[in-house]
Amino acid sequence: MYRKLLVVTVALVLALSVAPAQAQKADATISIDVQTAAAGLGASWGRGVVTYGPKTYAFKVRGLNVLTAGIQKLVANGQVFNLKAIDDLEGKYQKADQAGITFIKKEDIGLVVKNDNGVVLNLKAVKKGLELDLVSEGLTILKVK
Repeated sequence: MYRKLLVVTVALVLALSVAPAQAQKADATISIDVQTAAAGLGASWGRGVVTYGPKTYAFKVRGLNVLTAGIQKLVANGQVFNLKAIDDLEGKYQKADQAGITFIKKEDIGLVVKNDNGVVLNLKAVKKGLELDLVSEGLTILKVK
């Protein structure tokens, strides 16, 4: 009897101590303006701004692509997670496994990318119906200032 009660009590304590995954608050917001050389070729470059704390920083970007024929200009907005210092934003981003990132809501996902510093960008195209993707080299953020 006591053993059964102990097992139930332990199971109940464990169940209550495991909190459901909560939406993590973004560390910064980001906006990227990209020009594409030709639809389907994947050559793209652009600029962006990130608001981190009380400051806004400008940067250059290359490698974001739009999977909609005829689009040569794109604006994507989003959230930045795991940003500990502004310099960590720079680097090469690759697609992140969305299943392993519990702080991004499904309805907010357009393209989720992560760099070697652990910084995660959750980007959405401003124009509805556009699907974002990466060229084979990934998305690279350069020269944050």
